[in-house]
Amino acid sequence: MINVGIIGSGFIVPTFIEATTLVKGFKYVGIASPVEEQLKSLKEKYNIGYYSLNNDDVLKDPKIDVIYVAVPNGLHYEIAKKALQNNKHVIVEKPFVPYYKQAKELIDLAKKKKKIIFDAVTLVHMNNYKKMKELVSQLGEIKMVDINFSQYSSRYNKLKQGVVLPAFDYKMAGGALMDLGIYNINFVTGIFGEPKKVEYFPNIHKNIDTSGVLVFDYKNFKVTAIQAKDCRAPLNCCIQGDLGFIKSDEASSVIAHVKHVDNARNEKVYALNKNPEIPHYHEYKDFKEIFKSKDLVKAQEFNKHTLLTIKVLEKALASGNIKFN
Repeated sequence: MINVGIIGSGFIVPTFIEATTLVKGFKYVGIASPVEEQLKSLKEKYNIGYYSLNNDDVLKDPKIDVIYVAVPNGLHYEIAKKALQNNKHVIVEKPFVPYYKQAKELIDLAKKKKKIIFDAVTLVHMNNYKKMKELVSQLGEIKMVDINFSQYSSRYNKLKQGVVLPAFDYKMAGGALMDLGIYNINFVTGIFGEPKKVEYFPNIHKNIDTSGVLVFDYKNFKVTAIQAKDCRAPLNCCIQGDLGFIKSDEASSVIAHVKHVDNARNEKVYALNKNPEIPHYHEYKDFKEIFKSKDLVKAQEFNKHTLLTIKVLEKALASGNIKFN
């Protein structure tokens, strides 16, 4: 059994618990946040051992093996570092952290402590994404990649009314790029590696990007990636080569189906994800296997992709003149 402590009580916590319940082998020992009403509800609904308004009660609990960090983005680094300092394994909800220096420090500390630090991003663990990576070699020369992750946020309504919630709070490292764009960066870098150049063209409202376009330059081909929380559009992930294309009509966080079409219009569809209704299933299945086998080498392989993702993210933030205070 993996004994888990949760820091945070927002909407992502039930997603984590439901996914790990499906994987099996996770026990929810304690949860902490400043919002007592949410804590009471989560404790009762998910049979969590105890709740506390003091993070240290969970971070220092000797019964806990793993800390799941589910606080606003701007607090990820601080809480993850405290967890490692208390000799816990750590799962950090996406986006890992905003800056490469922070990511490197946390990953180096985990290595020093011989602990797992795990980036809770769905995509790289999914069978359909792995299939897309395989299929790229059948597309000939890559010419274009087009991604659209647009998802209208109810929090945007609040923002227009003058209510700034963490998802759109520049002081908490919010915004479309940090929320949805991190999946797009993860998708692109996982297949094609580090781009020669990345630029972000954001739409700014009240000091935060509510939507924007990322452009990746890979010299011989280009990638455009839309991330939007202020409007909706059909979801799309498409890689085009001179011998055909591969495509998913889902967000880059889901990839429930993959279609491969060659220039003769031969078509094949793949649906390889287990429990596709719960996109987070595969990541926590992988975490469980790493934890049980104590495979720090595999954990550090995932960390390499995290570092690359955050490196590109930081460049994108800088090019869009987005700053967090």
